[in-house]
Amino acid sequence: MSAWNVSVLTGATSDTEPTLLVNFGTAKYIFNASEGMGRAWLQSHHSIRKTKGLFVTAAGTHRCGGVPGLLMLCADAAVPAIDIVGPYGLMHYLATMRSYTYRSTMVVKAVEAPTALVSAQPAASPSPVFKDENLSVYSIPLYPSVDGVDIGEPSTRPLKRKRSASPPTASKRSTPPLIDRAVESTSPVSPTLSVQARRENFNPTSLTGADAQEWRKLMLQEMFPMQPPPKADPSTSKGAKRRANALQEPADEPPPPQNMTFAPDRKYARLPGLVAGGGVDPATLPTLGYLCVGPSVRGKFDVKRAEELGVRGPLRGRLTKGETITFEVDDGQGGKIQRTVRPEECVGPSEAPQAVLILDVPTPAHIPSLLASFTDSPFFAKYRSKDENIRKEHPLHAVYHLCGEGVLEDERYKEFMNGFSDETHHLISSREHTADKITFTRSALVQAKLHQLDAEMFPLPKSKQSPPRDITSITGLPAKAAPAEPNILLHVRPVRPPVQDELAREDEFNPLVAAGSLPELSDSVREKVAAVKAAVAERMGRNSPATAPGDDVVITPLGTGSAVPTKMRNVSGTLIQIPGHGSILLDCGEGTWGQLVRSFGDEPDGVWQVMRDLKCIFLSHMHGDHHMGLSKILMMRAKMDPPPPEPLYVVGLRSHLMYILERQELEDHGLSNPNGVVMILSDALNWRFPRPYGRNQVEDEPFMNQDRSYEHAKAMCRALGLSSFTTVDVAHRIRCYGVVIRHNDGWGITFSADTMPTDNLVKAGRDVTLLIHESSMSPEEEDLAREKAHSTSAQAIDIGRRMRAKYLLLTHFSARYPGMPPRQGDGSSGGPIIGIAFDFARIRMGDMWKLNAYLPAIQHTFNEFGEDDEVEIDLTKLQ
Repeated sequence: MSAWNVSVLTGATSDTEPTLLVNFGTAKYIFNASEGMGRAWLQSHHSIRKTKGLFVTAAGTHRCGGVPGLLMLCADAAVPAIDIVGPYGLMHYLATMRSYTYRSTMVVKAVEAPTALVSAQPAASPSPVFKDENLSVYSIPLYPSVDGVDIGEPSTRPLKRKRSASPPTASKRSTPPLIDRAVESTSPVSPTLSVQARRENFNPTSLTGADAQEWRKLMLQEMFPMQPPPKADPSTSKGAKRRANALQEPADEPPPPQNMTFAPDRKYARLPGLVAGGGVDPATLPTLGYLCVGPSVRGKFDVKRAEELGVRGPLRGRLTKGETITFEVDDGQGGKIQRTVRPEECVGPSEAPQAVLILDVPTPAHIPSLLASFTDSPFFAKYRSKDENIRKEHPLHAVYHLCGEGVLEDERYKEFMNGFSDETHHLISSREHTADKITFTRSALVQAKLHQLDAEMFPLPKSKQSPPRDITSITGLPAKAAPAEPNILLHVRPVRPPVQDELAREDEFNPLVAAGSLPELSDSVREKVAAVKAAVAERMGRNSPATAPGDDVVITPLGTGSAVPTKMRNVSGTLIQIPGHGSILLDCGEGTWGQLVRSFGDEPDGVWQVMRDLKCIFLSHMHGDHHMGLSKILMMRAKMDPPPPEPLYVVGLRSHLMYILERQELEDHGLSNPNGVVMILSDALNWRFPRPYGRNQVEDEPFMNQDRSYEHAKAMCRALGLSSFTTVDVAHRIRCYGVVIRHNDGWGITFSADTMPTDNLVKAGRDVTLLIHESSMSPEEEDLAREKAHSTSAQAIDIGRRMRAKYLLLTHFSARYPGMPPRQGDGSSGGPIIGIAFDFARIRMGDMWKLNAYLPAIQHTFNEFGEDDEVEIDLTKLQ
């Protein structure tokens, strides 16, 4: 019952960041949820159903990019409640998700851990930030040294922040006070704030300190409005008691309010800022370490001794619970005497609870704070001791080190590691010492097979099978130090050394790369591939197509799935590369950065050159599968040195642009960088006339100036060589735009976004060269497509025919089709030449006919994969 283990679910790769899974069998606890974590979970053997807690070590995309998708997976798996714990800024991060995240079937409670450093806490034992029947979790805030001041000095411990420039705003924001206690999202909203929120002139950006935090909590309650279940009565079942204890609600606390009365547009007003001026230097924000202490285990019951003492029946159960019992026994002379038996007379000593430690140390500047946490706190010091007597009472089985650049080789850090018992295991995640292997191996394996059909159109995903530096080259590490590689399993109780998880699915791709091999094709697939290649070669030799404007434009689908990622497909993202001008990214779902790296490689002339050339990101609508990768793209671009030579224009709805501003509070998105982000309101580029917003949605928002957006759009068109960039309102569940892009050379591309068939797209995109259209459903599923506000493949083909598009690329396939997606027709009947989009394909617009010709061989290849049963998880339920 008390057995538990820790698995490394994902590692530090281009696809993912480190995620740890603590598993008790009856409950699971996740540590960090970066982009790609949900997709990695889907290809693992782990079930999501018993998830109870999520703990993040930093508030930002780096550690939280996969939180919305994780919450969706949990809700769809009927998880009734989940606790989220993180550092300062967690509530702000969660509140930025309010425009695209909603679930009424699951309770979500968020807690910001105390920001006071360890020495400011009670010397005996700090309070856990989370506690249930399995785990007691204690937080350790880690701050960087600021301006050369050692944060380890007690006199300098209050939070100290630098301010970074931010876009101009009329609101003045003051720095919130240091929060010295955990802040829970389920505590009641202030009555005073409730009154303020109903006032006509109320603006959340005016809130500061505790009121600002109250507003963020209210936003989370709006996203997850279900009330928690009532407290269980002591007489109820053990299961009910466990569920009640897991919620950790004070007995006298009322349930959170539902549907609080305030104007609907207040929910979408800009959030209160974290610091004055609306900006924060991410380098000064804290990370968290977590000490996870398992349950105490009762000693073994001595049955023989109990018999000798006359202890029988229910009395034995009372002893095992730690009670002293008194009962009557025969005195041997026909009378009765009372006997008292203490637990220790029949029950062996309890087993000390095992523990693991998780540390996120992003820079060497965080090391002094870490050292102080273990020298100044007697509680944490007990878990870092070589004294065997202390270790028996406070055993620490393992430390997981999430190390940023330069940390692991720092002599101070190595000394810190060696201060633990020699029996403690050290599992290390460090990009400097980790191979960048492919995470999503099934998708890569498909690409490797298609590579044998056309190496140029289906290039192999890029990876690095060996680390930049071997971890064994670092001197002075503890003897039991090893890399925290995916699928490393550590049994904490019973205590065992780290091993490879035997249940993990076999990696079919990376060993082939390491050996320099390609996957073998079956005889039937090889024959079909050979026949198709011969037919294409014959056509090219017989009648090579004449070069037409736009033939050299390259389309790279980065994600061709819908709603949620699958083993085969990532969610929406399509890169358009215009030679000599730059690139456009159409939508930017979670994991887009990883897909770019796998497509072009983590080299100066690879993904970093793509980022320098990227001049426009178009975001069609606020459903999460179309924009949740935006923050990661902007963060990585902002780190480039030297910076890109031209601005990046982000074209989106008001909610997209507000989202960028709010995320800038926590991490640098490059809004104030030279050649940084320029925001364009997509409504201002409407093909007919600008669509309006409500009156309260234009105040204090410079990007809502449509004339300014129009001028920025003209500059963007000049940079890309375009004659026009026009948004088209399409038929989806929420405000959604497609786009028509026309180039000065005469070619054009129309992108449908998510939509039912609409005449708007036909009229606005007439005679374009290429239509990229969503094709979520099969031709037989028109009713389902209408219900979900999507299109069937037959409807997409009809739109292309009516539009008189030369080519049609179908994409955005439902997870109901894990293999080859449905299609109908091939363009031979006078309609457009049809191609099907695949992740990582690199398609010259002039080679669309080739992609069409390859479809029989591609179909044959997919037929042999034997994918799992159909899956349908609709991200629109999040809205």
